[in-house]
Amino acid sequence: MADQDLTSASPKVDGWSCLLMLIVGAMWGFHGPLLKFAFAAGLTFPQLAVAEYLVGAVGFGAVVLWQRTPWPQADRAWWLMMLAGGVVGSGVALFLFWSYQLGPVPVGATLLFLYVPFTQILNALLARKWPPGLQIVSVLLVTSGAVLATDFLGVAGNDSLRGAPQAVLAAMCFAGFFVLSSRLGERSTPVFRSFFFSVVSGTIVLLIALVAGWNLHPVGISPVTVTGWVILLGVVGQVVPVFLLVKAAPKTGGGLGSILTSIELPVAVGLSAWLLGDAIRVAQLCGIGLILVGIALPHWNALRRV
Repeated sequence: MADQDLTSASPKVDGWSCLLMLIVGAMWGFHGPLLKFAFAAGLTFPQLAVAEYLVGAVGFGAVVLWQRTPWPQADRAWWLMMLAGGVVGSGVALFLFWSYQLGPVPVGATLLFLYVPFTQILNALLARKWPPGLQIVSVLLVTSGAVLATDFLGVAGNDSLRGAPQAVLAAMCFAGFFVLSSRLGERSTPVFRSFFFSVVSGTIVLLIALVAGWNLHPVGISPVTVTGWVILLGVVGQVVPVFLLVKAAPKTGGGLGSILTSIELPVAVGLSAWLLGDAIRVAQLCGIGLILVGIALPHWNALRRV
């Protein structure tokens, strides 16, 4: 996905925005292992998904009120894009949390990076032109790396892949959110956009949970424990990274942003091995390497501008 595919002009890249995107990736990488500990404490993926969006909505809403942020003056198309971003974004937390509850973090975190080829496909469809050769190679590298790192061919039917379909759906949703958020520009403040996304995404997840009959009331867990996990996960997975993402994405563009946030993968895998005892295989490391190369390959010029 080329930077110019996301905005009418190449975004002005600055080191501060790049650092923010690195922080986003690192926090999301840390978020996966934290979720596993929350599941072990007795919480479930729909409970945590709804709770995180609630924390985000309250946190961002408080800042919007404190700063007296004005209502954005934008056309209908911009508002529809905002609404679409919130709806699509709801699937990222819902499906990824589901994947993490069913299987190991490294599998879900690796398959989430299929958002890179999905993003390139979306941009090619929006541009109505065949993607450049480097982007095609990138798609092949990332896809091959995901297959190799998760050992799809070697452990088909193994419990480690139980959350694989949900992780792929999360990747599709993240690709849509990435494309939409990168196209919003700066017609509103990052805080307002973060607040809006949290409200819309949280409402969607809540409605899905109610329709599906998922229990949203934690059972057998002290209120103090629930509150602690909700606040911690909400800050690490929702409030800080979403705010930084919507602040920095318009300046880095989706291409460079993809490279920078890809630090999430080695952070998630490394912390899962350290904190959760997940095994790291040579094939997995090779697959992760292919993914990172595939992400960076089409955007070498963007990296040189930093």
